[in-house]
Amino acid sequence: MSRLNKIEEYVIAPGETILELLEINGMTQLDLADKTGIHKKTINEIIKGKAPITTATALKLEYVFHIPASFWTHLESNYRESLERVKDVQSIIDEEKYLEEIPYSEMTKRHWDWIEKTNDPFEKVINLRKFFSVASLKFDTELKKKIAFRKSDHPHFSFASLYCWLRYGEIQANKEDCPAFQIEQLKKNVVKIRELAEKPFLKQYEKIKQLLKECGVILVFEPHLPHTYVNGVSYKMSPDKAIIMISDRGKKDDILWFTLFHEIAHLLKHSKKEVFVDFEQMQNNEIEQEADEYARNILISDEIYQKFIKEHHIYNHKIIMDFSKENNISPGILVGRLQKDGIIGWNEFSNLITRI
Repeated sequence: MSRLNKIEEYVIAPGETILELLEINGMTQLDLADKTGIHKKTINEIIKGKAPITTATALKLEYVFHIPASFWTHLESNYRESLERVKDVQSIIDEEKYLEEIPYSEMTKRHWDWIEKTNDPFEKVINLRKFFSVASLKFDTELKKKIAFRKSDHPHFSFASLYCWLRYGEIQANKEDCPAFQIEQLKKNVVKIRELAEKPFLKQYEKIKQLLKECGVILVFEPHLPHTYVNGVSYKMSPDKAIIMISDRGKKDDILWFTLFHEIAHLLKHSKKEVFVDFEQMQNNEIEQEADEYARNILISDEIYQKFIKEHHIYNHKIIMDFSKENNISPGILVGRLQKDGIIGWNEFSNLITRI
């Protein structure tokens, strides 16, 4: 027997109880109509479950059968809920098709809120409804609407995976209390965050998180889900709270630092209504270029960087370490930029880059 059939089996209309009482008391439906003053057609519809037992009807039944009105209203309420439950069960079954696009197994391994381990598609849909806080997986949320046109050029990109990853961040951010978002405070704290760049990002994570929290920004680090290809995301969750999410895409410390300041740039400089999703291969538009420029310059200013590469045609371990110490950055940040600019090969000095 299917899950739907099992539930339907237990859906009993209050009219069934009325029929039993009529039989016990040797009454007909017409007799009941006369005793209650309710039209006989309405009595018949109540018995068939087509018409509800109202509070007024329940009071009348109380006098006839000597059973409290609360019994009848409770019976009616349970019946109507059961009918809606049947509809809901069918809608859950219909939504099992969405599971093909959602990395449920990976989400389970990460012990995300509401995502409990199960092989039952029906239970997965219920858990996902709770995870997204929606009554149906086909419903759109504000977050889903805002990222509807954000997608990677990668052929295996999954919008559903990206949405799950972002929703995780949203849930974590909602657990945090913080002061109202303040741009001026963020500008001040960026300087303090930059001072931490001498060490790997993850070692400084809690300090960075606290400094951002003081500005009304919640920082969430979460490894990327398969097929998201996302480095970072930033947006205003509300007028008083912003979020920055950073993934481990690329598995390199210099990417984490660059992504952090790239996302901070969006919060400082760009639309407060937009969700900025920054993929592995950045979009080549003016906004992204501006965020890139901000991140580059706060880590190593163009002036200092250009002077450095003009002064050195050959690089060695000592030169890189001395520059990094002088400019208070992890040597991997310099190596990553030199590699990206083609000044050195992708394999040169890679041992100086902290791997995640």
